[in-house]
Amino acid sequence: MALVVAMVCCALVSIPLAAMLTVRLTSSQFVRETEQALLQQGAIYAEIYRNRFEAAEGLSIGSIPEKEVLEFWASDLRPARASINLRRDPVLPPMPAGAAAGPLSDPRHRALLPALIEMAREAGKSTLAGVIFLDHEGNGTGEEGLRSHAGLPEVKKALAGKLGTTLRAREDAYGRHPLASLSRDTGYRVFVAYPVLSHGRVIGVILLSRTPLNLSKFLFRERDALIIMALFTLTGAALTGYLLLRLMSRPVRGLRDEARAIAEGGKPPAQPLQHYGVRELAELGQSMLSMAGTLHSRSREIATYTDHVTHELKSPVTSITGAAELLSEPALSAEDRDRLLGNIRSEAARMNTLLTRLREMTQLRQASKSGPGHLKDMLPAVEGLSVRILSPGGALVPLSQEHGQVILTHMAQNARAHGATTLDLHFESGLLRISDDGDGLSESDIPRLADPFFTTRRETGGTGMGLAIVTAVLDGYGAALTATAAPEGAVFEIRFP
Repeated sequence: MALVVAMVCCALVSIPLAAMLTVRLTSSQFVRETEQALLQQGAIYAEIYRNRFEAAEGLSIGSIPEKEVLEFWASDLRPARASINLRRDPVLPPMPAGAAAGPLSDPRHRALLPALIEMAREAGKSTLAGVIFLDHEGNGTGEEGLRSHAGLPEVKKALAGKLGTTLRAREDAYGRHPLASLSRDTGYRVFVAYPVLSHGRVIGVILLSRTPLNLSKFLFRERDALIIMALFTLTGAALTGYLLLRLMSRPVRGLRDEARAIAEGGKPPAQPLQHYGVRELAELGQSMLSMAGTLHSRSREIATYTDHVTHELKSPVTSITGAAELLSEPALSAEDRDRLLGNIRSEAARMNTLLTRLREMTQLRQASKSGPGHLKDMLPAVEGLSVRILSPGGALVPLSQEHGQVILTHMAQNARAHGATTLDLHFESGLLRISDDGDGLSESDIPRLADPFFTTRRETGGTGMGLAIVTAVLDGYGAALTATAAPEGAVFEIRFP
């Protein structure tokens, strides 16, 4: 159970971490976010580039893109979607410095590029993106003067009027922040080449680049939210673990300890555990206590019956053994021999009767109960005894017909053995009243009537098992047998739940 609790707590702690790593905090997602931001910046720079270029007079320059490309740029809505995929697209070598180039061929570019560069430099303080403005031939001004970037794959696509995006490895070093880098420590940069079109021609290219956000930087930036989330997660895990321990582990251990104590011969506890945690465990605990109580009661009954059987069989066995020894005497007369043989037969018959009654009681205990049955169908047939029903004959008694016949037969035999000639039955409101006109009951005998092997007719062959069998059957129905003394005869009452 402790292992299960630990596993559940670990699973709860790992859920938010797994969610962050697999859904939101992936490198591909960061790259796509960076690419999308560069595309948006490129669209703004391209519009400024085009407006300033068209404001100056000059000849038409630049290549003419394919028809499909022109249709795309001529549409009212032309959203640019991020397309880089880390699992699919390779990381290219760092961006080369570019080949040396001569002066820009068009005076309009020579006039507007310096202003655009200054604007991008100021904007870059906020966007953190690097921007290079190229003319229609792929030439631009850099730190080392005029350079040609027309050979770059992404620039080639842009000069054809298409969006060019790629990943390139970094070669610079950044300062470190407490987790990784004050800026960004990803080992590659995202490059976007955005074409500038005017009157259906590519008049220039805007080359933007930026290092994408990485996991450590994101965690550092969102550290307050992550700390709060971690505290809530740990608190929830601890609370869940406590509840599991409280509601499951402790009650299960308590049931285990009680089961061990019962298995070692201890008496079932009179009271259940103070706290079972959940209803299912409470039902299990009650069932276990009920089962343990039943087994303990059966075990005690078996021990009691064993003692009684041993005691009851000891007398006939002793008589048979003594008679057998006397029969071995050669001087024994024929009359004495016949008397001893008669004793052996009578004691053997008594033993057989005892064993038959014991077997009958065991079978009745194990028989499944059913019912109810009609009282008129349960009447016993005992010679010399008249049985009368004082309540309506159609009365239903909460006993099966078989069990009802067994109970009433033993009650009738018991009444006839005590001189009764009439047995009256009356059932009403869950109470079956059985009365006879026999010798009656002694006040001192009433508490012991249902004890196994207790009999007042031992000299006439009584076994003391009749009422014990009746009680055993009634126990299966939760009914109770009581006896009361009456001025004439005996009165027994069976009360059903």
